[in-house]
Amino acid sequence: MPIDNTPLMQTSDALGLNVENHYSGASPYLQPQVIVHLAEPEGGATTRRSKSRRKSSGSRKPSKSPSRTPLAIARAIVEEERHTSELKSLLRGNEGRLEAEMRRAEEAVSRADYAERREREALASLQQLEEAKAKLQLELIAIETASRNYQVQLELTERELRLCRRDSEMLQEEVRDLDKSCRQAQEQCRKYQVALRAAEAKSDSRESSMQISLKKCFIDGEGLGYENGYAEGYENGRKDGKQQGIKSGRKEGLREGREQGRIEERRNAMEAIDRFLGNGTDHAGIRRWAATSSHTIMASAVPPKRKGPKDLPKLPPSAFSSPVTESSGILPSPSTIQPEAVIDANVVVADGDVAHTQWKKEAGQVLGGKIRGVVLSLPGADLDKVTKELESSPDLDRIVSLRIPYDIANPDPSVESLLASGKVPTSLSTVYSASSPETIAGLKWALERGRPVDVDVQVVLTDATLEGFEDVVGKATEGIASPPPIILSNVLPPPHDLDLPIIKLMNHPTYLAFSNQVAALSLLPNVYIKFLPPSWDAPTPQTPYPGSPIDTADGKIQREWKRRIKLYLGPVLEAFGYQRIIFGSSPSTASRAKSNAGDWYEIARESLAELVSDQEFVDAVFHGNALKVYGKAEEKKQ
Repeated sequence: MPIDNTPLMQTSDALGLNVENHYSGASPYLQPQVIVHLAEPEGGATTRRSKSRRKSSGSRKPSKSPSRTPLAIARAIVEEERHTSELKSLLRGNEGRLEAEMRRAEEAVSRADYAERREREALASLQQLEEAKAKLQLELIAIETASRNYQVQLELTERELRLCRRDSEMLQEEVRDLDKSCRQAQEQCRKYQVALRAAEAKSDSRESSMQISLKKCFIDGEGLGYENGYAEGYENGRKDGKQQGIKSGRKEGLREGREQGRIEERRNAMEAIDRFLGNGTDHAGIRRWAATSSHTIMASAVPPKRKGPKDLPKLPPSAFSSPVTESSGILPSPSTIQPEAVIDANVVVADGDVAHTQWKKEAGQVLGGKIRGVVLSLPGADLDKVTKELESSPDLDRIVSLRIPYDIANPDPSVESLLASGKVPTSLSTVYSASSPETIAGLKWALERGRPVDVDVQVVLTDATLEGFEDVVGKATEGIASPPPIILSNVLPPPHDLDLPIIKLMNHPTYLAFSNQVAALSLLPNVYIKFLPPSWDAPTPQTPYPGSPIDTADGKIQREWKRRIKLYLGPVLEAFGYQRIIFGSSPSTASRAKSNAGDWYEIARESLAELVSDQEFVDAVFHGNALKVYGKAEEKKQ
């Protein structure tokens, strides 16, 4: 805004014009002299003075009338009022001008403030410009320094380039010399090759003659050696074969003799009993039969086994046929045999996680994409609360069964109310550690509820413990027309020491007894076996990532586990068949080792596929058998 430097008018106070003070007292114009002066014009005043002089100079007679007449006073008053109105109008005009001048003064002050503010801004901008100028100067100095450095580097580079060119010329000269030397060496080499061929021809002729002689001598010596060796080998083989034949014949004869003796003993005993019942008591016959039985048992030197013949179930011959036959062709790779669907029959979740979030995370895409249901177990959780949460859970359709634990020696009556109420399918689970009347009663109580019963076998299987378990199952199922399934855990694979080499394991007494034990267990009615992570005091090996090297540490451990698992899986398949094996991903409650659901699924699937190579077997173990045991009636029909 431009600054107006016009001088300001003085205000009314500065000019001494105070209207109120001017009119507050008696006006000086109201004095008689002033009134007369104001009433008369200037000419009249002059005439009056002249007349006054004449009178005073003429007669000099004093006047008796007053100095002024009322008319003159009235005129003076009128003139005074006129002057007063003029002064008032003048004052009003001056007041308007004063207000205008005051406004101009205020505008001038605001323009001055704006000018000062602009001046400060200009000074600040100037300071910033000076600082920017200083920075630019510093940058210019730095750029000039860098430019000088680059110039020096460029000169050094050019110098090095000249040196490299000189070295290149020298190298080219050396290459030409080397080419010349190479041509000379090649010429010399050709000469040596010609000489070598001549020497080789001489050597070949000498060697061929030597080989002909050696071959002739070899043929003569071979015939002589064959005759001598044949005679010596025949004699030694005859002796060794005779000894081995005697041993194997003795063993085979002893085994067949024992079997034949048992058969004859049983037949003689049955005939003797029939004769005894038909003909009455024959003391002489009884004594002869007792003597015969005693003699047979002593001759066999084998303690009597448990009663009852056991015809062990067998798998179809196709399960044990050669991997490649003329009719079958090349079997599919185990890695390509995948179950169509999976039911995980052993999902144990801690902390009452109804949504089994951790299991879903471990299952991953491979197992999680094929899962169609789970058998859920929540140890230590409030089952009433869990049942209510499951009824409103989005995973309810995937829960094939909720396992309710109970004490086999002392069942809790409240468990029965949980079995009867709720929309969630339920089954029972318990732990077997010893044979007792309470154990028999507890298992019978569970079977009478009509629900599948999971039995975690936490006892070392020997002949005595196995016979006790068979007795418990046999007595518990007595009187039940159609007992529900009994599912055994911690048996496949059984606990053992991983430090034991697999070669020694194959001949170890515990492994040799395992086949007989699972064969005996398979004879129990309606008994299934679960295929769970083993209790080997080691975590389940991680599945190698696709495309990873074969010889990784995890891959080696996984292959070792599969070899051991197949050793145990083979006898179980032969005894139980694929129709009574159920897959589960959580280990037994007796196990303290960690196991990942996805990793165990891969190991179990590959181990089974490498043994059977049959899609029907794999689908049954991983889905069909669990659906048959735990599923609802309408699902089983499907």
